[in-house]
Amino acid sequence: MINGTMLIAGGSIVLLAVADKTAESYGIYWLGSVVKLLLPIAGLAAAVYFGDSNVVRGLLR
Repeated sequence: MINGTMLIAGGSIVLLAVADKTAESYGIYWLGSVVKLLLPIAGLAAAVYFGDSNVVRGLLR
């Protein structure tokens, strides 16, 4: 049920949250804004790219 991809994705989310809070505590507020802006855009781009690939289409059939 849980594979390596899910563990990498979960670890990445935790890493981004820790980096955001650490940067905020050191006064680097722009980093949080960049992460909150670019992360959804990157997620949308990844969804479009992988959603259009033949591998995902084969899994969804």
